[in-house]
Amino acid sequence: MILPVVIMFCVCIGLPLFYAWRVFRLDAPSILAWLLVVAEAGAVVSVVFLAGRWDMAGYHVRYLVVVLFLFATLRSLSRHRSRPWNAPDGHDLRGRWSTLISLLLLATGLGYILSGTLPPGDTRDVAFPLYDGGFVVAQGGGVGLLNHHAGHDEQHFAADITAINGLGFRASGLAPRILDSYEIFGAPVVSPCAGDVTAARDDLPDLVPPARDRENPRGNHAIIDCGAFDIELAHLKSGSVSVAAGDRLKAGDRIGEVGNSGNTTEPHLHVHAVDPDTGSGVPLTFEGRWPVRNRLFAIPERDLP
Repeated sequence: MILPVVIMFCVCIGLPLFYAWRVFRLDAPSILAWLLVVAEAGAVVSVVFLAGRWDMAGYHVRYLVVVLFLFATLRSLSRHRSRPWNAPDGHDLRGRWSTLISLLLLATGLGYILSGTLPPGDTRDVAFPLYDGGFVVAQGGGVGLLNHHAGHDEQHFAADITAINGLGFRASGLAPRILDSYEIFGAPVVSPCAGDVTAARDDLPDLVPPARDRENPRGNHAIIDCGAFDIELAHLKSGSVSVAAGDRLKAGDRIGEVGNSGNTTEPHLHVHAVDPDTGSGVPLTFEGRWPVRNRLFAIPERDLP
């Protein structure tokens, strides 16, 4: 479990810093050659900024690496501004074909990622299902690089939500085995809509990370009939689910707490909506905001019904 977190740290922090240093030290023969290298570096930083798991690498660090890259770019520009637009000996692009190909591939990938950050036109708006904290979308959006659920029709628009502490991390440690070390563990979960509970479960244990229960993928959960669609809230804490099938809920009614039950490697809240007639996923917005990876929902404390 710790290896993916270490890899994410290296990708989110190491790659942008490497390209920032490369731009800072750049000595290009012309503005054109300089632009090519800076564009490639900027594309790398943009991809990492959008697609990296910053709840793991540090949510505040996300913006720090961008500031460092912009500083390196400005310092590099100050050294190159007096250079010619084209090198007189024609060395602008000679030997830089790999950079040009890399830039084209990165631009294509960046366009793909950006397409997943845009909500489809038929979203349904509901209340955010958590409160009193800073919550980050760990998996969310319309494409696989932002949301590992995107390949499943029923869960195509699902969102996995974590919480961050004051330092911007989802947990105290890289991949702790103690559940209370995760900021979201035990957070109250509330109903995002008014409707009837059609299914609920509360008897499954919270697992020690990275153990997972593949036979009961939802874990403890509640499913709510919101009228035109059903919403599932999964991986709830053992013993916390306070609703049962047949209960009538208002938006904001307490359902349970975030746990680590079911097919999950660490505590988080899984949310997705389904059209009961077709079985296909329904895109949701939370209080008007599309839940795409790294989107922060700062929700104040409120009294529960």
